[in-house]
Amino acid sequence: MLKILLALSMGAFCVSPVYAAEIHPPALSCLAAAAPARCEKLKKDFTAAYALAHKGDHGAQVTVAFCLSTGCRGAVIIDKVAACSWHIVIANSGAATVIDGSNLKDTCRPMTEEQKAAARALSHDLVRKIYNRPVAVADQM
Repeated sequence: MLKILLALSMGAFCVSPVYAAEIHPPALSCLAAAAPARCEKLKKDFTAAYALAHKGDHGAQVTVAFCLSTGCRGAVIIDKVAACSWHIVIANSGAATVIDGSNLKDTCRPMTEEQKAAARALSHDLVRKIYNRPVAVADQM
C-alpha cells in the first residue's frame, strides 16, 4: 500500500523502474475504477502474467510489457521504462517475433537517453535473473 501511495504522490509517469524487477507487480487499487470487477480481473491476470514472465514465459512477458506501457485499462501503473526493459527481455528470450521487435522500437525510441539507459540496466538484470546469461541481442532503440 505504501508503494501505491508513493507512486501516486510522484505521479504515474515518474514511477521508478525498480517496480519491474520486484516480486510484487505494480498494480493499482480498483476501488475508484469505472468497472471495479473488470479492473480486478485485469489486475489478477496481470499478477499471474508477471509471475510467469519472471519464469521465462514469452506470452506472459508480452502481456507484462503491454500492461506496463498502457496501464491495462487502469489496473496497472504505467511505467514506460519498465515496459521498454521487458521488450528488451523479450528480444533476448529466443522466442521474439517481428512484432516483438516492432513493439520494442515503438516503446523505447520515444524515450529520453536517461530513460533508455535505465531500461537497459533493468533489462540486463532481468535477463540475468530469468535466463542466467547476459543480454545478447543488440540494442534496437
